Amino acid sequence: MSPDELKSAIISYLDGYSIEATPHDEKNFDSFPETLPAGASVYMANLPGVPLDEIVRLTLRLKDLGFNPVPHIVSRKLESREQLERALEALANGGVREALVLGGDSAVQNAAFDSSLEVLETGLFGQYGFTSVGVAGHPEGSKAIGEQRVAQALQGKNEFAKTSDLNVRIVTQFSFNPDAVTSWERETTEAGIELPIHAGFAGPASVRQLVKFAMLCGIGTSARMAVSRSGATANLLRSQAPDDMITHIARHRASHPESRFEKAHFFCFGGVVKTAKWANSVVSGDFDMNRDATGFEVR
Repeated sequence: MSPDELKSAIISYLDGYSIEATPHDEKNFDSFPETLPAGASVYMANLPGVPLDEIVRLTLRLKDLGFNPVPHIVSRKLESREQLERALEALANGGVREALVLGGDSAVQNAAFDSSLEVLETGLFGQYGFTSVGVAGHPEGSKAIGEQRVAQALQGKNEFAKTSDLNVRIVTQFSFNPDAVTSWERETTEAGIELPIHAGFAGPASVRQLVKFAMLCGIGTSARMAVSRSGATANLLRSQAPDDMITHIARHRASHPESRFEKAHFFCFGGVVKTAKWANSVVSGDFDMNRDATGFEVR
């Protein structure tokens, strides 16, 4: 693949990217329309300790700002079917049509659901006019859930998608190991999984921030490998971007037309605006490939 072809593949892959915000970002919501593409998919993370009603409120505010909001619905935080139904009704009345349905690493006392599949199988998303849902993918596994249970859960969601009117996609945990991500795609395809993949990337942030969140998410080994390869161990405040990950997957997509990698999704440990500006520059082609075409630098 020529450098120009690779650059085009990278631009094509990032076009239409989605991005994740948290309740802590609300103070910056009014600046989002100045940076994020109109109608962009903005996921609203449901952090520990944040009530579902608050996630609904923030999601509807993002909708009012002109975005396509995608709230996280964390299954093991739900106390009742009625709580889920009230939230979906409020979201639907506000024009929200997508959600990311997660299991969650920890459960509330007397949780009404044990898995995201149980929540999907209620039929409530279709009842309230939702058209699309995301489910979790773990290219590097999940220590909290276990490898076998993760594989079984993904199979269950794949089977659910075959008979559902909902468009179901996988949204993966971020990673710093590009080979692990493409290997995971191949392995899940061989296991019969057909769902499209929106691969997660950690947006530009300091090495210290990236390692911190990687440890919290159970992929600390991947993060330490990335830091070691980049020679960043001596400067934890240095900013690091996911250009190598994106280049790897864009090249993979271009050489594998059957690839299930559909879009890119960004986790914003360095901030939503900073991540969006970086991604926008890539989509605009305002970047230069490095000498060995394993990554690039935004101008």
